[in-house]
Amino acid sequence: MKFESINKKYTEAVAAWLAKGYTINTATMGGSQGEVAHVDLTDGKEIIRVLLGNIGAAYERIEDRFYHLDGVALIVGRVTDQIIPNSPNTWPTVWNSHLEIVSEERFYEIGRQHRDGSKWYGTKEEAMAQQDKNSERYRARFMYNHYTLSESAKAIVLPFVKRQPKCRSVRLSEIEAVTHHDVTSRTGNRYGQYTVKVRGQSFQVK
Repeated sequence: MKFESINKKYTEAVAAWLAKGYTINTATMGGSQGEVAHVDLTDGKEIIRVLLGNIGAAYERIEDRFYHLDGVALIVGRVTDQIIPNSPNTWPTVWNSHLEIVSEERFYEIGRQHRDGSKWYGTKEEAMAQQDKNSERYRARFMYNHYTLSESAKAIVLPFVKRQPKCRSVRLSEIEAVTHHDVTSRTGNRYGQYTVKVRGQSFQVK
């Protein structure tokens, strides 16, 4: 989906509370904590914030694959700070981190930003699937002559493996394989690359 679809979902979330008889609570809507947008609504008894915030870039690792995950979250939250609804005072702050979450929907960036500045969004699974596809295309285009080295290579790379995070206690028997493949960079340079797989993780030998 494009960002306009997220705008529509945000509008629908605000409209749903307006349909319940809630009105805009203007006094708490000044300022920003880095979010994309927020609208505060009240029924005179409580304040509800409809928030669109940045998820913030995060990295996730599954076995030997790394995923860069970024996007926005549509959050509906109940204000727990001691703030009087419909008050004319603008100094009280609704802290986003204090909200009691009523609902939350996340939209993750899929692929890179387009030339016109637009982006595509979807579920976390869709974003990860797209990154898998990009990785496979890269390997198919720039990597070749892939083969597994002999058992003697494991002993050679063991000192390197022990220097990696959480691998100090790795034994030789835990190294699953050492592989080699030729790589062609985007600039046309060719070089050999070695990878060692151990405890479900993969490290490029440097």
